[in-house]
Amino acid sequence: MESKYNSTLKILPKTEYRDEIVFRIAGDGFLQEAYGRKSTTNIDIKNTLLKVFRVHAVRRKLEETEIKGLIEIVPSFETILYHFDPLEIDINTLIDEIIAIENEIQSLENIELETRLIRLPIVFDESEVRKCIEKYVKTIRPDAPNCKNGSNLEYVASYNGITVEELKEKFLKTEWFVATIGFYPGLPFYLPLDPTCALTAPKYNPPRTWTPEGTVDLADYVSTIFGVPSAGGYQLIGRTAPIFQAVQKHLQFKESPVLLKPGDVIKYYEISEEELHEIYKLVHEIGSDWEYDIKPIKFSLKSWLKMYKEKEKELEEFRKKQEYGRKVTPIP
Repeated sequence: MESKYNSTLKILPKTEYRDEIVFRIAGDGFLQEAYGRKSTTNIDIKNTLLKVFRVHAVRRKLEETEIKGLIEIVPSFETILYHFDPLEIDINTLIDEIIAIENEIQSLENIELETRLIRLPIVFDESEVRKCIEKYVKTIRPDAPNCKNGSNLEYVASYNGITVEELKEKFLKTEWFVATIGFYPGLPFYLPLDPTCALTAPKYNPPRTWTPEGTVDLADYVSTIFGVPSAGGYQLIGRTAPIFQAVQKHLQFKESPVLLKPGDVIKYYEISEEELHEIYKLVHEIGSDWEYDIKPIKFSLKSWLKMYKEKEKELEEFRKKQEYGRKVTPIP
């Protein structure tokens, strides 16, 4: 029996510049704008990135417009959530304002996003991460095929048809675009900008009950960083510097307990485990003496599309390796 309730308020047809747009009511004072009706995050990395870039282009334009009654804009991979005051603005009026921005933007090719490049250290297979995997094997799933020798790296490498060293090289080579912040406090979801570094992997089955702060993980082309110790299900890559500080002790967190913002670009560099542990001490215990490497940049979609096209042959070769890897590697 078909429900008499329908959350869809308006649908805009697909154009040459963007996918179909669906506007849905998301509760009292909330509106969702979705690009397409099906997620493509784990299917087509290029299409997903293009949707992410459009999400952020629309978000920036709407923030500049300063619509009365619009309280907050929450971007994600293929959706935007709008928090608004119904006493200040009618939901249909808000939709009309958003449509006007969509029609104004059209093609993204000449869009440049003013954002930040944040260089973060990483230790692959860091000891706390290995303890997390060992605990999972001991208490949850002793036969987990993704956790051999207390590491997920060999499994992720096999699934992508490459070696562990090649996996590390790809993780360090690419820059990563932060699509959204959420799920756990300060946790960023980000995608690789270099398509030849678009590593993928299935999730844990069942998920973990504990993951240490600072853990960097990966599944379905997406990577995240744990701001606080939490449960989780992505494959574990390594550990990075603190990205969340509730007490706001360190200078970097004085204005906000969250380091990363939607639209930021991340670049990793490798350090020793001793150096990383010293960073944690300086940030959380002392609250000073270690400076986060952050600088303003302009992200050009035109330049990114040019890079993507130049790497199509290399990407095709990598995809063949991934296809083979998926065939010979068991699913957890």
